[in-house]
Amino acid sequence: MGLHLPGWPGSETGARAPPGTAATPCGPHQDAIRLGPKIIPPVVSHVTVGCQVVDRRMQRSTPTSLLLRRMTASAVLDALRSGGPMTGSDLIDATGLARPTVHVVCNDLIRLGWIRETGNRRPDSRRGRPARVYEFQSRAGFVLGIDATDRVTVRLADLRGDRVASSSEPLAHVSVPADDRVAAVCRQIGRVLALAGVEPSRVLAVTVAVPTSVDADGRPLGRETYLPGLPGRDLGPEIGGQFGWPVLVENDANLAAWGERWRGVAAGVDDLVVMLADERLGSGLFSDGRPVRGHRGGAGELRLLELVERVGSTYGIAWLLRTLGAEAVAGLGPSGPEGGRGRVLWERSGGDPAAVETATVLEAARARDEVALEVVDEVADRMAHAIAAVAGLLNPELVVISGAVATAGDLLLHRIRDRLVPDLIDLPPRVAMSSLGDQAVVVGAVRMALDHVEARLLGSPGAVPWKEAPALAAAPSQD
Repeated sequence: MGLHLPGWPGSETGARAPPGTAATPCGPHQDAIRLGPKIIPPVVSHVTVGCQVVDRRMQRSTPTSLLLRRMTASAVLDALRSGGPMTGSDLIDATGLARPTVHVVCNDLIRLGWIRETGNRRPDSRRGRPARVYEFQSRAGFVLGIDATDRVTVRLADLRGDRVASSSEPLAHVSVPADDRVAAVCRQIGRVLALAGVEPSRVLAVTVAVPTSVDADGRPLGRETYLPGLPGRDLGPEIGGQFGWPVLVENDANLAAWGERWRGVAAGVDDLVVMLADERLGSGLFSDGRPVRGHRGGAGELRLLELVERVGSTYGIAWLLRTLGAEAVAGLGPSGPEGGRGRVLWERSGGDPAAVETATVLEAARARDEVALEVVDEVADRMAHAIAAVAGLLNPELVVISGAVATAGDLLLHRIRDRLVPDLIDLPPRVAMSSLGDQAVVVGAVRMALDHVEARLLGSPGAVPWKEAPALAAAPSQD
């Protein structure tokens, strides 16, 4: 059942569950729990775990104790992950837990391979003897975060979530056959593991982002014409079956939202919309700190924008800049403009509409080309109306524009903000450009994989016994 941490003081945790209550497979993670002065938020995951039969004769098998074991261990791990080597007193100050609880948790985490006791003891003024010093074992295992959308990017990360190695390759287009997408993923996984010198047995979980909705069983949905061979496909055995890896599959925009909340501009924001805005628009949603997926995983799909005046489609910023820029170059004629208006845009494209790229328009706009600036204005206006439509339904605190186009914030952000005036939306949200850019999805994939590892190994329902997870236990110590 994961960690067995005896002797939890009732005063530290709040109410106890009735004695003899059996754990239920659902629900234990839905309530926040108080650890000393800290309140740990609910653990929320879209990953379906199998129901677990619990022996009523086992001690502390209630939902509250299952949750408490995970929460207490997670609180200690979080402190060690972020704070470096720490004594028991340091951990007491960081978590608000009692000293006996801290040492019980640390002993179990040492046994499980997550942390180690260093050989360098520190003087402890409170206790009068050298204090034990604990250190997080960030290389005790690894996870893979994978963006498999219009290009395949694979990131190998340690248990802090820090990048160890990464590799990517472009796909011909977003609608390649599923076999080509899976083959590219497997190639890049092999390349990343080889670059890092990491054995497959030390990978603990994998998350794969796909450019469509995903159902509760982890199978992509969507249209066969858009993603041939992908809807309904079980990607787990193809990607992780050879090595026994757990493979999670999630929508790319949802993972971008996870990434932005973890290491991006949305840290600490509970009501959030992240809009992936490169070729097509999609959104990942958080409400009250919880991811919003909807009945079949389709929350955040934005085909409704086809019905919105002055938007009319789900085409993203990159596509619009490129397409409208090409139309503008065509309108300037084969000889180009006689005056200065549009001259920079025409010259940078060689007068060929087919040669216009997103960067062509942005570079011309930064050079103050009037025609290019008009294209940027048109795209900003469409985005403002799209944001207003989504924000009017969800009332987020923050909307993040994510993807590679986030680098165009110097041209787009103030234009979008200026258009979100009260006559467009009564309660305009804050708008920001992603600080993660085209890495937001893969960062979110790493975060989801890490959450899955913790949930599986630290005592949530469905957690595997430690003897079945040898990779972490066998990891070398970090000196």
